[in-house]
Amino acid sequence: MLGTSYPDKRMMRRALLVVTTVLVLLLGGTRFVQTLQEPQPRAQIALEGTDLQLQLLTLKTDPDWREAMAPLDERQLLSEAVEAYREAKLEAPARPAQLVKLGLLEAARGNTEPARTAWKQVEVRSPLGPTAAVLADLWARPPILPPEAENILESKLAGWYRTAALTRLYQLQQRSDALRTLQADASAKATRTLVRLGVLNLLPLAALVAGLVVLVSWVVWRNRRPDPPGWQVPWNVQTVWEVMVYWFAAFFSAGFLVSALVAGLRPEQADPLFQALFTLLVYGLIAGAGLGLLWSLVWKPHPESRALFSYRLVAGWERWGIGGWLAAVPLVLATSLLAQRLVGEGGGGNSLLTGIGGADAWPVRIVLFLSVAVAAPLFEETLFRGFVFPSLASRLGAPAGVVASAALFGIAHFSALEFFPLFALGVVLATVYHYTRSLAPCILLHSLWNGSTFLFLTVLSG
Repeated sequence: MLGTSYPDKRMMRRALLVVTTVLVLLLGGTRFVQTLQEPQPRAQIALEGTDLQLQLLTLKTDPDWREAMAPLDERQLLSEAVEAYREAKLEAPARPAQLVKLGLLEAARGNTEPARTAWKQVEVRSPLGPTAAVLADLWARPPILPPEAENILESKLAGWYRTAALTRLYQLQQRSDALRTLQADASAKATRTLVRLGVLNLLPLAALVAGLVVLVSWVVWRNRRPDPPGWQVPWNVQTVWEVMVYWFAAFFSAGFLVSALVAGLRPEQADPLFQALFTLLVYGLIAGAGLGLLWSLVWKPHPESRALFSYRLVAGWERWGIGGWLAAVPLVLATSLLAQRLVGEGGGGNSLLTGIGGADAWPVRIVLFLSVAVAAPLFEETLFRGFVFPSLASRLGAPAGVVASAALFGIAHFSALEFFPLFALGVVLATVYHYTRSLAPCILLHSLWNGSTFLFLTVLSG
């Protein structure tokens, strides 16, 4: 009986690896280029900041705040908001809300026809279709008062937009008591919004200043300390090649498989909890594939390699995690500004950003938090710092290993816009691992970064 010889098996293994590498490069390159044409989630985040500022307009008529809000120019703010909503390039599911809000902004400026034109562009079958129809009726000539108008506007609109729409309705209905109640409620919410805006502006500024102090302190500390010992790994270059190529292949395959399984469910139109669970499922498949590859290609054939994947709480691990998080703030901010200049309006981004901002229910927030602040740090630090960085540092040296592993970390997120800030974050994470030889501070740093982003977006969206 003829069998396949060992050299033949080795050749077949190498051939499969080469073919998979070519496919991964084609898919990855195509995906990366596609992101250049995709809208940025940050555009939606910027609009949420604009919405918060609009809420402050309510305080201009509040006797307690009238003097303090006097410098706030209503015409200028409305004009800037209209321009922002007109120019924003959002993903298709966000388009109806964009048109509804744009119409209300135009109506507030006295531009009735452009407002009604925007509302008529909202599809009738859209969840906001009835809302747009009610608004078009309220600003019609003569106005039409649908019996279900109040219920629809109260349930579908929020913030300044809800106040503006209901004010129009109550004025047409000549309901002065309801109007006074609405204005009092809007003033109370605007006061809370003022506090939120203060938090959203002051905390990042404080983190930036603290981060600059940490960076300067790090440079001084680094110059007084000898370099840590070099890295040695028991696996060869082909093992690194196989793990990363097959993990990237699993990354794409998981997306295709899950998309096929839920093709009829249309997850983008499902309720937020389903979307959050869907996101966690996809990430679980990707992380499971990565851990499976590490077990079969690294941990099982090289049991001694477990020492390189240390999660020990070394002395000062919490200081390294918190300090690294602060040090990353100015670096990520600088590279984000650079990316914005290089990429322009496209570049894609992490879709979880808008998912977090749109999460209103606590179950949804908990699932999303588990995804970004627990699952992602645990797996990504195990793969990129525990495996990729030592592999590269053992052959290129620690400085080059830091840079190369950070670049691979940025590429793995497949976003032209996010590559540069993720590269900066990856440099900090690899540096922390190089000096501590423990993944614990890296996981803490990563969790703090994703968790603070989660908190920022949650506060921003209310």
